[in-house]
Amino acid sequence: MSDPAPNVAPPPGHPRFPLLDGVRALAALSIVLLHVGDGTGFARTNALGGFTARMDAGVALFFVLSGFLLYRPFVASRLEARPAPSAGRYLRRRLLRIVPAFWVAMLVMGALGWISVLNGDWWRYFGFVQNLSVETVLGGIRPAWSLCVEMSFYLVLPVWALGIARLLRGRPRRTQVRAEAIALGALALASLALRAAFFDADHGSLWLVTLPAFLDWFAVGMGLALASVALAGREPRAAVLRRPWLAWAGAAACYALVSLVVPLPRGLVAAGTVEAHLAQHVLYIAVGALVALPGIFGIRPDAEPASRAIARFLAHPVMAWLGLVSYGIFLWHQPLLDQLLIQDLSGRAPVLPFVTVLVVTTAGAVAIAAVSYYLVERPFLALKDPRRRETPAAAPARTIAG
Repeated sequence: MSDPAPNVAPPPGHPRFPLLDGVRALAALSIVLLHVGDGTGFARTNALGGFTARMDAGVALFFVLSGFLLYRPFVASRLEARPAPSAGRYLRRRLLRIVPAFWVAMLVMGALGWISVLNGDWWRYFGFVQNLSVETVLGGIRPAWSLCVEMSFYLVLPVWALGIARLLRGRPRRTQVRAEAIALGALALASLALRAAFFDADHGSLWLVTLPAFLDWFAVGMGLALASVALAGREPRAAVLRRPWLAWAGAAACYALVSLVVPLPRGLVAAGTVEAHLAQHVLYIAVGALVALPGIFGIRPDAEPASRAIARFLAHPVMAWLGLVSYGIFLWHQPLLDQLLIQDLSGRAPVLPFVTVLVVTTAGAVAIAAVSYYLVERPFLALKDPRRRETPAAAPARTIAG
């Protein structure tokens, strides 16, 4: 089997989850659909707009994947009594994964006049703190506020891993699993409480676009990492794990609830009440976790036809490749969309129909993302593990497939 691409290769000695490449592609494409639906007015005027308006559930899916993939090596090393991953090496991998493509994208789009980042606030954009100011939170590459949240999580994760390791050191494996599951649950509840406390339907709050307000989404991914290690080599009892189609059916049900039942505005604006806001937030994480489950726990070859269909879909070469270049899709789609939807001097709404804009934006973003991956991301990503071939003590990376 050939080595995985550098941006999806796991840390040395840890398994890879190839079906999550397809899940990552779904997350990126959902964000494109969200912004096209909002930008063209489709989300507000079409009967199906209630579904496109809730595609920001893709952000929850991204955060679940980050929590799972980044934390699993830490928890696996602890529960399997192996040396913990190097914090320095972990941070280097994260910086090489995120920073070069982001900076290049901003410089190119800034030079083209697509975005405004080469100004007095440049340090906020290039320093991943644009979400900490009202003036810049939706400036530059607008969806990058969520990237700032991700970067904050990257910095906090090793601290959590070190703290929980010291707290649980020497305890039986089962005790460690239970204690950390409780700790992650408490972290998620605290995050929800903070979100409720700072909710303001009229004026908004920057607290709601910072890491503390999203720790519950990351905690769910970390909890899945804990479960993945704890259940490794065992037949799971939960039906949703043994029959992956049930997970996606549950995700569809939660998505229908948040799209059709929860009273939410059709647009990128806050919910009218704290109850609707929290319902939206919790249902999004349910969608994210349930969509990711088949890629995390695998799909057996003898599974039901519906489950095997999920495996074939996620493992399809097109989905895998879209997952490979998904970071570029995320970075480039919104500025490209904005160029398509520039209003004329009379201020009339864009005349391009939803489907046309969706096809052009998606195709253009994928094309630019491919260039970004092969010319910018891949060369830097090859530096993630410079001693990978020089570490015979590390176990070869296993692949957990469908």
